[in-house]
Amino acid sequence: METYSASNNRLKEVIVSQTVSAIRKNRMEDFLRNASVHNLTDFVATLYQNYYQFKNMDSSYKKIRYHSFNKLKRRWTNAAVRNYRENRGPKKELRAQFDMITTYYNLVGQEGLLKEFHVKTVEEYMQLCINELEEWAQNPNLLIHTYPYWSQKTDNQKKKSLKTDVLMLLWEIANNVNINQPIAYHSPTIAVDTPFFGISDRMKNQTNLLDEKLGETSRLNLELRNYDTIIPKYKKGLPDHLSVLVSKEFIQELDGKVPDLDSKDFEAFTEILSYRDMSFQTSRQIIFPLSQLVNKLYANNSGKSYDLTTQRLMKLGYYRIAGHNEEGDFFIRGLFSSVTIKNSTTLAESQVIVTLSEEIYDDLLKQQIVSIYGKQIEQLKGSFAYHLAFVLQKERMSSIQAGEQQPIRRHWRQFTYSIRFNKVRKADNLKELEVNLDRIKKHDFILKDWYRSGDYYFFHFYPLESWELPEHPTTFIL
Repeated sequence: METYSASNNRLKEVIVSQTVSAIRKNRMEDFLRNASVHNLTDFVATLYQNYYQFKNMDSSYKKIRYHSFNKLKRRWTNAAVRNYRENRGPKKELRAQFDMITTYYNLVGQEGLLKEFHVKTVEEYMQLCINELEEWAQNPNLLIHTYPYWSQKTDNQKKKSLKTDVLMLLWEIANNVNINQPIAYHSPTIAVDTPFFGISDRMKNQTNLLDEKLGETSRLNLELRNYDTIIPKYKKGLPDHLSVLVSKEFIQELDGKVPDLDSKDFEAFTEILSYRDMSFQTSRQIIFPLSQLVNKLYANNSGKSYDLTTQRLMKLGYYRIAGHNEEGDFFIRGLFSSVTIKNSTTLAESQVIVTLSEEIYDDLLKQQIVSIYGKQIEQLKGSFAYHLAFVLQKERMSSIQAGEQQPIRRHWRQFTYSIRFNKVRKADNLKELEVNLDRIKKHDFILKDWYRSGDYYFFHFYPLESWELPEHPTTFIL
């Protein structure tokens, strides 16, 4: 299975290499060398890492294009024209041009000016210079270093604007790679191997005090007295050694009944992980605008959508899975260790600060990732099939790596280690499972076919694509 880090690093190498080639093609190398950039590859790689690799690339690009590119070009143009017309400021750019052309006119007269520049007056010549600046400012294809009076800018201005030019090229290259390469969607393995998320999306859970066995475990790094257990509606829908815990604080907020974690919460979880940036590696935190997640989950800005999204964030922070392993050791696992919504004047301006649990953080650092390639997965959002696809992908990759012969056989209860079957009856749970197996099959990826015999399911998986192989160099990662 291709890991997050390996694939991401190979993609970075491709983008950096192509950007360096584009810099040389645009004859920018000498400009950069004069600005004390001596190792071009390292310079480009650092910019990519700092501005694009760990961020939403399109969002970062839009900020750079607006603030550092378009506004700077307009500011330089306006300043040059204003200083010329008001006859103030340093005698450079248009003011220096005016002095030069005036001296030339005094030497050669109107006839010489017409012959050389095809204008009759100094004013006409200066208007041509102003027009040139305006055209430069408005042309998105002209990088900053093509400014007609570039040589008169300070060293600091040159270095900053060259950085912006390289960032513009980087986005163009990376966007082209994005268009031509399959996209990878990821979930930490623990979120697929642990039944955090239920099969049903509208359950209200009844809770009870922690069972005696869990209540005795003082070794757990959590104040368990602040949690109650969820009473499963279908007892066999969760492995015997596991219990689902929910914060008493959350229970009190919702008058004793709490909504279950469902496939939409899994969508929110994987979406939030895609927002992490460089600071995540040292802080375990992901910071993002609440509005960004609302629009992604619900494609609108209604008050109800904000309320639902806020509730999903709280659920992701308040649920835990506790249990014991074969050696008898107790454990407790969570998705987020804390969620903070920093309210501004309006919800739309609120920032969310999510701190990942140590288990999820470790999975990401150790590259324990389940990856799905291709945009078919986007079509499954809004249904249990989205979560189920990640579970099947893990089974597919594991079975192929283990050399299992197809069809791959799995007992239905094996799925309870990844999915909580939280409908009341076994038949209802299996019906929901089968409806969503068909949804995945219909999209012609991961699952080619399946059938059931008694308590066993038999799966025919698609063979691995070239981009799913570990040695594939250019898979774009979300």
